[in-house]
Amino acid sequence: MLVSSQQSIFTVLLASFYLLADSMSFGEAMRADSVSHYRSSSNSETFTEDLLVKPLHDGKVLLHFEFRVQQPSAEASSSQHHYHLFPRQIGEIAKQNGVDELHLSFTQGGWRQDTWGSPPVNSQGVGAEIIARINGTEDGSSGSKWKGLTNALSGVFCASLNFIDEGNTAMPQLTFTTQNTKRDGVRAGQDNSAATNILRHGYLPRENVCTENLTPWIKQLPCQAKSGIGALLNPYRLFNMHFHSMGISLEPSIEGEIGSNRKTLNYKQYISVVLDPHTFNLDKSWTLSELMDRDLYGACQVSTKSTVRVIMPDSGLKVLPKPATTMRLAGDQVSVFDIQKQNISDIEFEFTKVAANVQTAATQQPTISAHRYVNGHGGSSGGVVTEIINRSSQPMDIIFLDTLPWYLRVYSHTLDIEATTADGQVKKLTPTKILFTPAIDRGRPSSIELSLSVPENTRTTLRYSFDKGFLKYTEHPPDANRGFNIGPAIITYQQSADRVDVKESLFCALQRPYSNNTKNCTVRIHTELFLASLPTPDFSMPYNVITFTCTVLALFFGRIFNLLTRDFAVLKEDND
Repeated sequence: MLVSSQQSIFTVLLASFYLLADSMSFGEAMRADSVSHYRSSSNSETFTEDLLVKPLHDGKVLLHFEFRVQQPSAEASSSQHHYHLFPRQIGEIAKQNGVDELHLSFTQGGWRQDTWGSPPVNSQGVGAEIIARINGTEDGSSGSKWKGLTNALSGVFCASLNFIDEGNTAMPQLTFTTQNTKRDGVRAGQDNSAATNILRHGYLPRENVCTENLTPWIKQLPCQAKSGIGALLNPYRLFNMHFHSMGISLEPSIEGEIGSNRKTLNYKQYISVVLDPHTFNLDKSWTLSELMDRDLYGACQVSTKSTVRVIMPDSGLKVLPKPATTMRLAGDQVSVFDIQKQNISDIEFEFTKVAANVQTAATQQPTISAHRYVNGHGGSSGGVVTEIINRSSQPMDIIFLDTLPWYLRVYSHTLDIEATTADGQVKKLTPTKILFTPAIDRGRPSSIELSLSVPENTRTTLRYSFDKGFLKYTEHPPDANRGFNIGPAIITYQQSADRVDVKESLFCALQRPYSNNTKNCTVRIHTELFLASLPTPDFSMPYNVITFTCTVLALFFGRIFNLLTRDFAVLKEDND
C-alpha cells in the first residue's frame, strides 16, 4: 500500500511537471503570437526610441530620452478609435476635451545656459507647465474643456495640475504660435473643424517632480521599463540630478504637400536629465549601465528604430563598441549606435583626459539667453527687470511674454526698454507690437506680450513696476513669510537654418527630422523664477484672541458652574 501510494504521488508530480512545461511553452508561443499580432495590428503606427548622450564642459553628462509614436488621425465620422501603441489615456482625454495640441512638462532645477549651451527641450522653467490648443470659443466651451483637461491630466500623472484655474491661466496670442503651417486645422483624434482654436497656458511654479509623476509616465511606453531604452529609466538616478525635465507632447500634422489627406498624430515623451558621474563614484571610465544602475535589454520589440547617439567632444573621449555610423548634429560630431542591428547591451565611455574645459564653454553658449530678477524694497511696490543677451552678429526678432498673478498689479506705462552695446552705448528701443492684458482680482492674471527686434551683440533690459495687493488671510500658504513663487518669463524666437552666423540649437536639431517646416524652428527660453514678498497679517493675533477668549470662558464657566451645582448650607455656631 505504501509503495502504490508513493507511485501515485510520483505519477501526479510527473504529470504536473509535464503540464507546467506545456503551459510554459504555450505561454511563450502565445507571447510570440501576441507580439506578431501587435506588430501586424499596429502596422500603421510607428514607435521610435532614442537616447542622446552629451558630455558637458563642467564634467557632467546630459541624457535626453525621447520616445515617439506616430499614428494616422481618426476621421470625425469614425466612432471606433483603436489604441495599440498610442496611449489610450491621452487619446481619450484629447478627444473628450477637444484638444488640438498639447504640451505638458515637469521641470526641476535650472538649466545653465552659459555653461551647458542650448537645451534639448523648450521647457526649462521650474515647475509644471501646460500649453493646450482647445477647440471652442474664448468665453464659452473652451473654459470648461480647459478645466476638464487639467483635472484629467492631474489624475493621470499624480500631480497638482487641478490647481490651474482661470486665476493663473493666460491666453497669449504671439508666443505659442504654430510653427508648422501644414498642421493647422488638424484635430487630435478627429477631422477638421470650423470652430476656433483657443490657446491656453497654465503654470504652477511650486510643483515638485517626484517618482509618483514618473511611474504613470513610464506606463505609457509600449515596452514600459521592461526592454528597450526605457529599461534604463532608474528613478534613483533620474532624480539625483542637477536638472530634470519630463514631459509629453501631442501634435497633429499633415504629411506630404499642402492639401494632402495623410493626417498623422505625433505623440512624444521625453526626459532630459543632467547627471554628475562623480556623485555615483564614477571617474574617467564608466558604462551606460553603471551610470543609470540599470541594464540595457536590447531594443523594444515593437520599435521601428532604437538608437543611442553620443555627441563627441573635440578630444578626450573614447566610446566602445564601434558605432554603426556617424552624423552631424547642431555642428557637433555624433556617434550613432543601432541597438537593433548591433545587438548592443552596454556602451563604455572612457575619458582619456579632462574633457571639461570651461574656456571652450563660450563656444557652446546659445544665441539668445535671458535672466530676470525683482527689484524694489518695501511691502507696497516693486519692479521686474529682464535682461536679454543677443550674441548674434545680426538683429534678432523676439517675442517676450511675462505673466504675473493678479495680486501683482502691473503698470503698463512704466515699461522701459534699453539696449546696451559692447562699448557701453545705451539706446531706447520701441516694440513693434504690444499686447497687455490687465488682471482681474482672483479671476485672471496680467500678461505683457510684445514683439521686439533686439540689436546684434547687445544686452537688452526690460523694466516695469507693479504694486502689491492684499490677500485674505486664508489665501496665504503655510509658509507665507517665505514669499510667493512667480513663474518665469518666456522669450521666443525663430531660428532659421539659412543663417550661418547663428549656431543651431540642440532642440531644433532634434526636432527638424520630424517637422514639415525644415527651414524655421521655434525656440523658447525660460528665465528664472523670483520670490514676491507680499504684506502678511499677524498670524499670531488669531491665536492670541482664541487663547484669551478660551481663558475667559473657562473662568466664567467655572464660576457659574459652581454657583449652579453647589449646595449652600447655614453653619450653626457652637455656643461653646
